[in-house]
Amino acid sequence: MKQGAFENQYQSLWQAYEQNLVAFEQQTKRRHLPLTQAQDLLSHYGDVCQHLALAQQRQYSAGLVAYLQQLAARGHSQIYRYPARTWWQRLLAFVRSGLPEAVRREKKVVCWAHVLFYGPFLLAMLVVIIQPDWLAKLAGADVGAQAASSYQQMADDYAQGVNRPFWQNPAMFGFYVFNNIGIAFQSFASGLLLGIGTVYTTVYNGLLIGGVMGYMAHQPSGLAFFSFVGAHGAFELTGLVLAAAGGLRLGLAVLMPGELPRYLALKQQGARAAVLMGGAFLLLVVAALIEGFWSPLTSIPMVLKFVVGGALWIWVYAYLLLAGHHGS
Repeated sequence: MKQGAFENQYQSLWQAYEQNLVAFEQQTKRRHLPLTQAQDLLSHYGDVCQHLALAQQRQYSAGLVAYLQQLAARGHSQIYRYPARTWWQRLLAFVRSGLPEAVRREKKVVCWAHVLFYGPFLLAMLVVIIQPDWLAKLAGADVGAQAASSYQQMADDYAQGVNRPFWQNPAMFGFYVFNNIGIAFQSFASGLLLGIGTVYTTVYNGLLIGGVMGYMAHQPSGLAFFSFVGAHGAFELTGLVLAAAGGLRLGLAVLMPGELPRYLALKQQGARAAVLMGGAFLLLVVAALIEGFWSPLTSIPMVLKFVVGGALWIWVYAYLLLAGHHGS
């Protein structure tokens, strides 16, 4: 790419970055500025450093190289002049605004991940509701029967108003954490395979989970099953979707690196994908807590669990869509 075209393509980004720098240089404390402005500075700083490397590699004019070096140096001084925050301060900032803002910034891949998961999910659920035997073709002959049998004990516990032994809850929490995060990481990391691995894993999980739900709609233990999955499903399924979105972002970096070398595009977009995977990890841990300690409760009215489950679905999407707009 010639220098003129390079400058025309990125001039607006450099100007926005420089305006942001001025705002930071005029502040004595970063907290006086919105968190989104700090995140933009970090994102654009990475872009400027990459543009500087490209300008040096392509032997553009000394004036352009000096200008980019000056922008990078000013950004570096602003980013690193503040004391590092503790891990819990970073976690709190991520929960309050970092995650929902990242989801909205990555809305294209997040929407595609929803389509890839919930499209097959709804299709399989409807097909199995109409034709329950179809689940055996998808997942094996014993999957439906095993699910119905395992939740029959829960239905019996509801009838008796007793809970399973409490000591099982921490063990199941640990199992759910490792199992769900393993599935999510597989979906995320397989995005490096041109995104094909992520698409396959997401579609298959959607078909399998939807098929099981469709099958359980016919079973005597179906209500117990849906009372179990209702609450933690809001966090678990959303976590799986965010992991898939991160995998799609990795796949796009490999398939469409743009003007950047593929390794630089992967580094840049990989950082964006990692935020989505971090959100998926957080949601899946919350899901495991609920699944381990709330979902198996059978000494409370089943209707209460359905109400809580519905409220949590609304809360999760309200959080992702609305939280962080005024983060600081």
